[in-house]
Amino acid sequence: MTKTITILGAGKSSYNLVSYLSKNQERIGIDIKVISNQTPKYINDFQKIDFQKIDINDNSQISKQIKSSFIVVSLLPPKLHYQIALICSSQKINMITASYLDEKIKSLEKKFKKNNCFLFMEIGLDPGLDHLSAKKDIDDLNKKGKILGFESYTGGLIKKNKENPWGYKFTWNPMNVITAGVDGAKYLDDGKIIDVPYDKIFSSVKNIKFKNSDLYEGYPNRDSLKYRSLYKLENVKTLKRGTLRHPGFCKSWNVLVNLGLTDDINTIKNPKLETYFDFFNYKLNLSDLKKLKKYIKKNFLIKSDSKEFKNLKWLGLFSNYKLLNRSKKASHLLMEILKNRWKLKKDDIDIVVMYHSFIYKENNHFKRKESFMKIEGKNNLETAMSKTVGLPIALLIELIIKKNLEFKGVFLPFDEIIYNPLLSKLEDNGITFNHSTSNIQKYP
Repeated sequence: MTKTITILGAGKSSYNLVSYLSKNQERIGIDIKVISNQTPKYINDFQKIDFQKIDINDNSQISKQIKSSFIVVSLLPPKLHYQIALICSSQKINMITASYLDEKIKSLEKKFKKNNCFLFMEIGLDPGLDHLSAKKDIDDLNKKGKILGFESYTGGLIKKNKENPWGYKFTWNPMNVITAGVDGAKYLDDGKIIDVPYDKIFSSVKNIKFKNSDLYEGYPNRDSLKYRSLYKLENVKTLKRGTLRHPGFCKSWNVLVNLGLTDDINTIKNPKLETYFDFFNYKLNLSDLKKLKKYIKKNFLIKSDSKEFKNLKWLGLFSNYKLLNRSKKASHLLMEILKNRWKLKKDDIDIVVMYHSFIYKENNHFKRKESFMKIEGKNNLETAMSKTVGLPIALLIELIIKKNLEFKGVFLPFDEIIYNPLLSKLEDNGITFNHSTSNIQKYP
């Protein structure tokens, strides 16, 4: 008897998930339903998919459409996951999502258990693939010695080209990109808890490089401290999770953050915003472009011939281009500016990079183990982001069905019965890590 897999959302990250399940649906024994408020461009590429276009905010319609599902995959914006989880737990339907687990959703665990169904979260790229690979390394290293430090960074980028100095375009939810880091970050550094506010996130940068790889810069991401217990790393001195970007990105983005251009909460009070320059200048209210450039150079330590200055100029922020959007939210105005500049073109190639670094003690010797993954997309549809977000979900669905695994409650993918087979299948599909181990003199 086939089982119905219902996918909510058909955005940038959905292609590889739908593709893998569609190509293997007879072997796995599934029917596929895709529900979205917009018709995806790829929907006619796959046969035997039931597509329904409905309002994703209409809970009554969602309830009707998912009622016969074995697993519901939510690729909707994070703010909608709780409502979907509430519906699934009430209707005794299993659920998977790539988003972070929060306390509100975790409060539904008793309901999922009572109704003999499960919710798997953090099973995409970051979070997701980072958990799978890190937990395997952690469990392996714990057998050798004592782990003292762990850092993990992930980034979705595009291949460097002359057309885009930022080395970045939208490969996932654009508004999530604009508001990234808004909650600040917290991590452990040599035994000290470091709490980084939003306005300091993009100036708290560390250079990351693996052997012959390109140089990247990493900024801290969210609350790393909670992974001490989740990863069973209670005794580590350093624990940090972060996001990777090409050099120059963070210092440029730091300007936008600290000038209020990413603000998604407060209303802009200045009613006379007509140009990109007006928007860039709306908090400073300087009289002309010359004074604005002088302010940027002095207060953000950016030279006029620097990569960071070129990034800002390339977005048109010093120009008199007309704003078409009359939104009173800064984040929405910034979206207008970025949506064309950072839109993936047909021939754009995105990349996903992941890096883990462990410091551990084995036989009284300090050692460093590094793990590095770099995946390239094929085009603006079959992206590296879509592959690394969608495949872990698809492979988890396949594993659960083919192995008849039973779960009750809310889970993260930290158990070896999950990460070992998924990593093996991911490797079969071209997602692999390179590893390096070296001796170090002391730590810290």
